[in-house]
Amino acid sequence: MEILRAEKKDVKEILPMIQKEFAYAKMTPEKTLRRLRRKNFRIFKAVEAGKIIGFLELEKLDYNLARINGLSVSPEHRKKGFGKQLAKFAVNYLEKKNIRRIIILVKQSNSEAKKLYAETGFKFMRLLENKIENETIEELELNLHPEEDETPSYIG
Repeated sequence: MEILRAEKKDVKEILPMIQKEFAYAKMTPEKTLRRLRRKNFRIFKAVEAGKIIGFLELEKLDYNLARINGLSVSPEHRKKGFGKQLAKFAVNYLEKKNIRRIIILVKQSNSEAKKLYAETGFKFMRLLENKIENETIEELELNLHPEEDETPSYIG
């Protein structure tokens, strides 16, 4: 599988995946094209045998924090490691951009997604009060520089 930055021409293939997996986002071609042009968004396509089989959307929230807004692989290509490759790509890409923390919001009932992110190093942070499609949402986080968060201990 190859992971490439999505282009304007890819929207017609990626948009149905977004609309199916993230219907609550109410994505349109126009909204997707705007995201492609914005500096703080990156949309990538996963390509296998010349066909787009998945996508990844990243959003930089501030100078050291980013969020994975969406990651999906088409149903016929699941259980083959492509989702894990996309998740690892996201982590590596954001680390190269000097991002220190990555968050993702996952429906509490989505055990497959939570397993994938746990295998990539994400940890449960908290339940959110907001719901998506009437489901409780978990915030997961990956701290790319945990050693910087440790409080130094001093012996006086």
